[in-house]
Amino acid sequence: MKKVLYITTVSRTVNAFLVPHIQMLLDEGYQVDIATCIDKPIDQSLTSRGVNIFNIPFTRNPLHPGNVKAFGQLIQIQKKEQYDMVHVHTPVASLFGRLLKLGFPKLKTIYTAHGYHFLKGGPKIGWLLYYPIEKVMAKLTDVTITINQEDYDITVSKLKPRKTYLMNGVGLDLTQYKILPEKQNQQKREELGLSKDDFVIIMIAELNENKNQIQLIKAMELLKDKYPQIKALLVGEGLKLSELQHEVKQRELTDKIQFLGFRHDINELINVSNIGVLLSYREGLPRNLMELMACGRKIIGTNIRGCRDIIVDETVGAKVLVEDEFGLAKEIEQLYHTRESEFELSLHLKSYEVESILGQLKQIYTDIVREG
Repeated sequence: MKKVLYITTVSRTVNAFLVPHIQMLLDEGYQVDIATCIDKPIDQSLTSRGVNIFNIPFTRNPLHPGNVKAFGQLIQIQKKEQYDMVHVHTPVASLFGRLLKLGFPKLKTIYTAHGYHFLKGGPKIGWLLYYPIEKVMAKLTDVTITINQEDYDITVSKLKPRKTYLMNGVGLDLTQYKILPEKQNQQKREELGLSKDDFVIIMIAELNENKNQIQLIKAMELLKDKYPQIKALLVGEGLKLSELQHEVKQRELTDKIQFLGFRHDINELINVSNIGVLLSYREGLPRNLMELMACGRKIIGTNIRGCRDIIVDETVGAKVLVEDEFGLAKEIEQLYHTRESEFELSLHLKSYEVESILGQLKQIYTDIVREG
């Protein structure tokens, strides 16, 4: 029986994305354990199946001295457990997890890159700081899994690990996202203080600098007088909350924009919305856009890696430049006037379905085992 250690910086990454992956490996006969900093209790469906959890004091700052202690604990765990493979996710965990190979050269290292911090057209600091690290770490990587075309191309042409795969994200459970009856949607609108005639934009993203909610706020200011029925829902929590709330108040948009915080009713919130937006500076392959597509909502995203992989043509939505609130306002206005043109679930989206992703991941592990 092959032993696998999943390593993430924080446990919420496991709960949000990796539970189906680990369950698939358990079903295939692998022993799987997890090393992570526990910020949220690990999903019980894993612990009930014998998955051991190691609480490692990772921090998101790669230069924090606490990560040296975390790496020391990883070394002790590997000495004791003798894992055949480690599968690393998120920047800090992927760095220290792959460094284990220096002391354990027979250890197979699998790295899922959720979006490099350097990208075409991105800030030079990303290329100066993060690219050299990834270039060095690629020598300690047996398999890199990328989730968008640009990262795949960079990995193959520049980083050159032993083997590279392109997968369509971490998988979306389409049974969790579906179009709901109009009566149910109207009840939800009333709960949120929205009228039947309001045109609702939803943005599902952590409130941070990268997700760039301010671009939507500025676009809403441009539209507020001409289109008083356009409203926005900002779903998510984060350090920028008070700053963004101040911007909304200063621009006299408090009756147009709601901050809903962290929510468990995402499917319902998407269904009461007409369109969705994501305005990030940097993405890997944004699952929130897939969720919107699964509910038949058109989307507007910034013209960046990841968003480009999903918004393939006008039937899905539109792309705008980062920080271009005028272009965003124009696209919102256009979709406002054509609000009836929602689209059916496409074959493009089905390629992101969790069962498809699990099939690809299963084959990757099979190949690693076969090659020894």
